[in-house]
Amino acid sequence: MMRYIFACLLTITVGAFAGVAVAKATPIAGSWAGGGSVKLTSGQVEKVRCRIRYEKGSGRTVVLYVRCAHSNGTFQVSGRVVKLSKSFYSGRLYSEQYGTAGDVGISVSGNRQTVKAKSSKGTATVILTKQ
Repeated sequence: MMRYIFACLLTITVGAFAGVAVAKATPIAGSWAGGGSVKLTSGQVEKVRCRIRYEKGSGRTVVLYVRCAHSNGTFQVSGRVVKLSKSFYSGRLYSEQYGTAGDVGISVSGNRQTVKAKSSKGTATVILTKQ
């Protein structure tokens, strides 16, 4: 069950890299925290609390480090996202712990961001605020 929850969250927090012109990728730099839910393909829903730290990467990328907690424990993932527009990022997350990867889309509005993901294991949505 924890693998499914992780895979869904992983997918939430990451997106596919796109070969498009990208604006300067620093508005999300820093620490963010919040919560949301993961809905597994079985229909089960799990609440999660997450902290994400974003750091400027090379070129147009932002590196992210994620730590989430749910009723059965915690997990960590890392990844990279690319700024595709003024307020949208997309990229990939990876978990050595579970040997999994996923796609994510991140919409930013001021000090709030919505992270959405979908994978073969389910979907997830997490809403975070800048810390």
